Amino acid sequence: MGLGGALNSGVSGIRAHQNMLDVIGNNLANINTYGYKSSRLLFSDLLSQTMSNGNNGNPMQVGKGVKVGSISSNYSQGTLETTNNALDFAIQGEGFFVVNGGGKDFFTRVGSFDTDSNNYLIDSNTGYKVIGTDGNTITIPYNSTVSGKATSKVSLTGNLDASAASTTAEVVMSTGVLTSSSVAATTETTLNSLDSNTTDYVSGEDTILITGTKPDGTSVSVTFTYGTTAAADGTTVGDLIAKINTAFSSGTTIGATVSIDSSGKIVVKSNTGGKDNLSITLTDGGSNTGKTTWTNHDFTGATYTSAVDIYDSQGTKHTITLRFTKQGDNEWETNASMDIRNGTISAGKISNIKFNSNGTFSSSGGTSLEFKFTGIGTGIGSAQPIIFNLGTSNESDGLTQYGGNSTAAATSQDGYEYGTFDSISVDSRGSITALYTNGITQTVATLKIALFNNLNGLSKQGDNLYAQTSASGVPIYVTAGSGRAGSISSGFLEGSNVDMATELTSLITAQRGFQLNTKVITTADEVLSDIVNLKR
Repeated sequence: MGLGGALNSGVSGIRAHQNMLDVIGNNLANINTYGYKSSRLLFSDLLSQTMSNGNNGNPMQVGKGVKVGSISSNYSQGTLETTNNALDFAIQGEGFFVVNGGGKDFFTRVGSFDTDSNNYLIDSNTGYKVIGTDGNTITIPYNSTVSGKATSKVSLTGNLDASAASTTAEVVMSTGVLTSSSVAATTETTLNSLDSNTTDYVSGEDTILITGTKPDGTSVSVTFTYGTTAAADGTTVGDLIAKINTAFSSGTTIGATVSIDSSGKIVVKSNTGGKDNLSITLTDGGSNTGKTTWTNHDFTGATYTSAVDIYDSQGTKHTITLRFTKQGDNEWETNASMDIRNGTISAGKISNIKFNSNGTFSSSGGTSLEFKFTGIGTGIGSAQPIIFNLGTSNESDGLTQYGGNSTAAATSQDGYEYGTFDSISVDSRGSITALYTNGITQTVATLKIALFNNLNGLSKQGDNLYAQTSASGVPIYVTAGSGRAGSISSGFLEGSNVDMATELTSLITAQRGFQLNTKVITTADEVLSDIVNLKR
């Protein structure tokens, strides 16, 4: 073989280590390139020449040098670096974004996107258009708007205090029940037979004082005279209720109606609503012989007010006041009101809102209120019905009546005002959502993600782009968040995965390898020179 073999081996070694230096240099050059995947070069030896077989039968071979065996990429995850740019996306997984240019799809790990003059989402390096899961290009609706929508449904949730009590309200009722022999009293029950009557009233002599305030704020002070004479007012609970009715309705159009419910409680209700002026107190006359423990039957009421914003058919917001008034044990009603300048409410009451003994919602007398918005400039003539969802029967998913503060309020409604584009957001599955100034969101598109069975079969195209080859196989298109595709982070870019320490160590190794191969060549040259000089 002669010394030519040593020279050729040295040359192959120099060439191979030159390629190794090129690979390492390229890695270090791209240490700050977003999405760059470091490359690794592997050597393999050249064909060895068999000189002969040894005495033991083993072949005696001399190698012919070295060559580049393979150059592969390391596709390990790079560190995510924050950019605070909503159109920068990073993938944590094996997936690639898909962009299209010149009628061909390319693939990239760098989601450094922007929009062009037509609002298409593009790759900022190449101008290639980003592709969505539907196979189409993606447009960011910067100049879009959303028309207003009329409210048709409102959901009410929260508590109405079961133990709420006030001396004045639209409806007041006795805190204790009237009973006779432990049975609920009726209008026919005599006052002297009440369990709370400690001494019988004397006909024509004993009195019961009725004081309080009417719904319009007018004071009440009248005397009920017990007895059966012409000058007396009667002897039964019904007679006392009739006297109260007369006192609270005379001289005013905003009166109150008095009744006794099935449990034996006296209930006084304002006829037309009001400002919680209604109150009543019953006491025995100071010179009475007969006595009833009226302090066990103090009158209390409960009112709670909440507000809800609703929208008309032009998307104009109106604030509605909901006034919840306790009507009796486990029973409420709500009245809606609004500024008269905005319109009127033709059906503004939900009555018979009933609760079970355990505080869960039971039923109601209706769920719909009807509004007619006739404010200046609206031009809306038709009535707008709105359904109020109070909850599921026997459940606590809507209104409830437990002991504790009242918190009932509208937690959702389906109307909204006119809105303009405000911003976009992207979730971990690559769904791009447009947010409008009225709080409405609309899904714009979902980023298409590609997977490959053989990543090292991809061909690097420059500009952080890859192209498929027969070695990589066809792309498998998926949505982010599924399997090995990985999740998407908005406002981040994936950094280079080049390991500086590893590359610098490899650089030293390549340099030494290059030097050693040059020594082989210089040594072979010196030996050849000595051979030439043998003639002298």
